[in-house]
Amino acid sequence: MVLFSDFAVLPDPPVPSDPSDAARVRQTRLRRRMLDGGHRGDVEQRRQRLMGSVRAAAHGDVDLSANPFRVINRERAVLYDRIPDIRHNAGELDALIGPGGAIDRGGLWAVMGRFQSYVLGCREYLMRVHIGDGVPRYRPVAPDLVMAHPTEDQPDRPVAIREYRLRRHPKSGQPIWTVDLLDISDAADPVYRVEEVRVDGKRGEDFSGAYLGGAFSGDAYPYRLADGTPVLPYVLFHAETLGDRLFDPYEEIELVEGSLNLAVLLSFWTHTMRDASWPQRYAVNCQPAGIGLADSDSGRRAEVITDPATVLLMEAIEEGMQPQIGQWSAGVDVSTMISAIDAYAVRLAQDAGVPPSDLQRLGGTARSGYAISLTNEGKRAQQRRYRLQFKRGDEALIALTAALLNRATGSAYPEEGYSVVHSQIPLSPTELREKRTHLLEIARAGLISRTRAYQELNPGITREQAERDLVIIAADRLGALT
Repeated sequence: MVLFSDFAVLPDPPVPSDPSDAARVRQTRLRRRMLDGGHRGDVEQRRQRLMGSVRAAAHGDVDLSANPFRVINRERAVLYDRIPDIRHNAGELDALIGPGGAIDRGGLWAVMGRFQSYVLGCREYLMRVHIGDGVPRYRPVAPDLVMAHPTEDQPDRPVAIREYRLRRHPKSGQPIWTVDLLDISDAADPVYRVEEVRVDGKRGEDFSGAYLGGAFSGDAYPYRLADGTPVLPYVLFHAETLGDRLFDPYEEIELVEGSLNLAVLLSFWTHTMRDASWPQRYAVNCQPAGIGLADSDSGRRAEVITDPATVLLMEAIEEGMQPQIGQWSAGVDVSTMISAIDAYAVRLAQDAGVPPSDLQRLGGTARSGYAISLTNEGKRAQQRRYRLQFKRGDEALIALTAALLNRATGSAYPEEGYSVVHSQIPLSPTELREKRTHLLEIARAGLISRTRAYQELNPGITREQAERDLVIIAADRLGALT
């Protein structure tokens, strides 16, 4: 295990030389910082750009108490609140996909809930599969640490990946950036090696022997299907599959920019609450009468006692001039300002595809930007929106896991044909009863088949799965009668 906690300064990750790739990397790294809560510096830069350095310094620390970008993506990531149902036409494969099977022991579904929020926030994310001691290990890989190349016919499918990873130098022990090169574009001569990343952009030293234990290109390439076809040990998950590109880093940039602006607005509101939310009193040519001197730890100070039960006496400082006492009203109405800021936060949620009807009350303010939370129906809508996207990635990940386990352990799991069904957030008893009654009525009227009705009661399953389940149910019922 590589630990870098004993190093005070670590080298920054590399930035591509190509301008378009560099812009994609910067945008994705910003999104990752916001998802991780590490965007303080970004908010400070945004505030200084909007208000100037002098005003920004006067406002004090930035306020990070609201981050709609992070909250909305966490709220939308509900596909894995329950472990998905994995099936295969070959029948029972509990050693791989069942409870206590290889995938369960590898902890995949414990990772996928948070992983989905990163896919939605960054628009893409990769999952790499490693096999260690016969158990699959799943490592999320950020797209800003990856350069990938697709095929011409499938622009959203990578055939070559360069993953940048921080490692210790094999000789000096100092932290360095390396790149894992995997290329299957030429199936007859696949490539897998590790190289040092040089700051001058030139090709670095080959460290495959130090980090991999040998050369693994050509015939020694380790990641293959049963027929010998080389595969990449990665699955690229998309928030939306467009089919014409690998990365889509600028989708929902409005939510990213708006969340940074919201933090600036909240910082300004905190400043006005602290420094301008009360009336400012003033006095001209007068001072309190009866001022005395009192000793304190820091020296002597002048003081006068004020109390609601006393009369505060004032005396003129300069004779012949009329004393004046008054006050200015508060510099800002903080209630009106925070209401406007809340409305701005709710608009961000609407722009991100979360309608007001799907937001529920949390805390003291309905639909407040500080408490964006989806209703159960809103969460079910998000499940329907993203189910097909993640179903494709999950099924590819299960098939890849089976193939790599077969090569590493000699097992004989099927390497295709898996079906993943994401469990829907349960309906309330009333909702479930109404849906069941409706389906039974139209089934009795001959307006829907039993198979289709079963699919409606069990969202996500295929027609073939529904037919098999109904056969099993009928057999169990017949067995109970006999």
